[in-house]
Amino acid sequence: MISNAWLDAHLDLAYLAGEGRDFHRSVAELEIDGSVTWPDLAAARIETLFATIFTERDGPPGEPAAYPADDADAAERAGRRQLNWYEAEEAAGRVTIVRSLADLDSDITPRLVLLMECADPIKSPEEVVWWTERGLRVVGLSWALGSRYAGGNARPGGLSDAGEGLVDALEEHGVGHDVSHLSPAAFDDLLTRTSGPVCATHSNAAAITGPNDRHLRDDQIQAIADRDGVIGLNLFGRFLRGDGEPATIDDCLDHVEHVAALAGRHRVGLGSDADGGFGASSLPEGLRDLRQLDRLTTGLADRGWSETERLGFQSGNWRFWLERLLTRC
Repeated sequence: MISNAWLDAHLDLAYLAGEGRDFHRSVAELEIDGSVTWPDLAAARIETLFATIFTERDGPPGEPAAYPADDADAAERAGRRQLNWYEAEEAAGRVTIVRSLADLDSDITPRLVLLMECADPIKSPEEVVWWTERGLRVVGLSWALGSRYAGGNARPGGLSDAGEGLVDALEEHGVGHDVSHLSPAAFDDLLTRTSGPVCATHSNAAAITGPNDRHLRDDQIQAIADRDGVIGLNLFGRFLRGDGEPATIDDCLDHVEHVAALAGRHRVGLGSDADGGFGASSLPEGLRDLRQLDRLTTGLADRGWSETERLGFQSGNWRFWLERLLTRC
C-alpha cells in the first residue's frame, strides 16, 4: 500500500538524544537550529524512517557517540546506549521498532527501521544474532573514517578479514547493507561478496557535485540499481552543490532526476540526514522546515513525474525495498 506519508531513510535520532535533544517539544519551542523532534516529524508526515545507531570513530572525547579507534568495547557501549534509547521510546508507546512486515503498518508512528551507521559496535560476527534479535535490520559497515571492518569515504581500504566475516554473518541473518559511507574499494568488495539487499540511504550524485568519495559515481548508481536497490536523496546543502552556493529545491530535483535516469524512478527516495551534524540552516532554501517536503513532489510533478512515481519517491520505493528485506529476517 502506497501512503501519502513520507518515508525518510536516514535520521540520527538517538545521536541527537544523546547530545541532549528534547524530542518531546518542537524545534520552534526549543528555539534551536534544527528540524527533528517527535512533534516535528509528525507535522511533516514522516511516519516511517530509518533511525540510526551512529557512532563516531575517534570522535571528540566525552561525546556520547564517540569512541577511540579499534576500542571494540567502547564502540559497543556507545552503540548499545543508542539502542537502549530507542527501546525505551518504544516501551513508552511513542514509536514502533520495525522488526517484521506487519510493523510497517503499525498504528504507532513513527515506525523506526534500525540502521547501524558504522558497524564497530558489533564486536564480532557472533554478535550479529544479538543485534538482529533486538531489531537491527540494516548496516553500513563504516562511517567516513572507516571501521575495523571496512574503509570509509575519508579513509581508503576495502573489506578487512574481519569485515568479510561480518558481512557473511549479516547475510546469514538477512540484514541489508547501506553503502553510503563506504570507500570505493569497500563498495566493490561488498557487492562482490553479497547477494542480499543493498541501498544507499543518504547519498547524492558525484556527477553533479564533483568527484568525492562521499557521493556516488554513475557506475555505482548503476551497480545499486542492478541489485534492485534504492538511493536516498541527502538534503545537506553542501552535498547538493559543488560550488559552495546555497542549495535550492531545484538542486535536489536535479540529483533525483540524475539518479532516476540511471536507476529508474522506482529506485530513488528520500534520505534527508536532517540534523545529522548540521542544522536546519544547512538544508536547501525552501526546505528548512520538514513540513515543506511536499515541495519536492510538487517539483517532480512540474518535471513530468506521474502521481504514482511521486508517491514512490515519497515512500513507496523504500517501502517496496523494506518489504523484500523483511521477508529475509
